[in-house]
Amino acid sequence: MDNSIIPIIKELERIYDALAIIFKLQHSRPIITIQTKGRQKQTMGWHWAEGWKRGKKTYSEINICAEELNNNAIETLIHEMAHYSNHCEKIDDCNNQQYHNKKFKERAELYGLNVEKDGRHGWGETSLSDNLKKILERIKPNESTFKLYRKTHLTITTPTKMKKYKCECTTIRCATDLKAKCLKCNNEFEEQE
Repeated sequence: MDNSIIPIIKELERIYDALAIIFKLQHSRPIITIQTKGRQKQTMGWHWAEGWKRGKKTYSEINICAEELNNNAIETLIHEMAHYSNHCEKIDDCNNQQYHNKKFKERAELYGLNVEKDGRHGWGETSLSDNLKKILERIKPNESTFKLYRKTHLTITTPTKMKKYKCECTTIRCATDLKAKCLKCNNEFEEQE
């Protein structure tokens, strides 16, 4: 199926299940999704705690951003697995501003990720360790599955209707033609380029 994301989701689930056995995870697999990152330029994926519901039962989600499927999707999956595991064990590892604390770092390193501090995101910068690469070689991810990805939207900015006007002492902007005098310097405002 060239035009379906179902094989990608199945491959992510297969990799998750294999790693869950290796990492000896006790909790069930979350729902794995592929969605756009929207306007979040830096986002690769996310964990959404208990974001799905069937009857009275809730399920967490691990999402891999559609625009990032060809860019370390497996590393992103493992990064989000660390968040999910911490959530299942009621460990807070990240705040609303996406600052990853030391609890995240500890879990991510336990799963074989290299973790570095990343300014405002705390311990959020991850990469695959050599040991984790060897584990993944045994799992044999089908890399060709991740060749399908969503193209990034091109942002087309519309020209502004605001015009810039200046007198001797100040600059103003307005969306209409301006015929006015400055009360401070008593000069007329002239349109600027």
